[in-house]
Amino acid sequence: MKAAVVATTLTDDYLADQLALSRLDDDGAPLDRQAPTLANTADQPSLDGARLSLVPATTPHAGLGGGWWPRSRDATAELPGLIAELSTRAGRVSRVALQVDAFDNIPEKLTVGGRKVHVAWFKYMNANIIILTMANRDDLVLLLVPPLAPPAAAAQALRAVASGPGVGPADAILAAAGIAADRGPLR
Repeated sequence: MKAAVVATTLTDDYLADQLALSRLDDDGAPLDRQAPTLANTADQPSLDGARLSLVPATTPHAGLGGGWWPRSRDATAELPGLIAELSTRAGRVSRVALQVDAFDNIPEKLTVGGRKVHVAWFKYMNANIIILTMANRDDLVLLLVPPLAPPAAAAQALRAVASGPGVGPADAILAAAGIAADRGPLR
């Protein structure tokens, strides 16, 4: 018996990714969620731990809620530190969405702090962001700073994104910090 061959187009893949992204936030929580209340962070990004910078809780914002500078492209090695840090600073993470080419070694699930976190990856998502579904709040969208970015440029990008609303899209923030996006998001 021969296996059936299924051909897909880029449009099919795009629509599948959009459907999957729309389901990413379907965790059974009530639809009338409150606006995110993120922990206050210093202007200087942490150079240890998860290297994470968040928009202060007192600053209303839409779009990017902070930035993250992973040490490598290995999602299995990097995501637990990010999730643990966010658990203490912004709340529990239930799901993570990232662009498939942005990382290597992407797991389907992680266990962090005794809780399972689902990880989804998409072809047609911006490779310079990561989306985290937070328990009882709106999704948190973080700028993804390439791990090989020079430290001064990475710190500049993390400060810029944490400065508040209107700083621009992820690609523009990286470009303003002197981080070339044309070399690929994490290469």
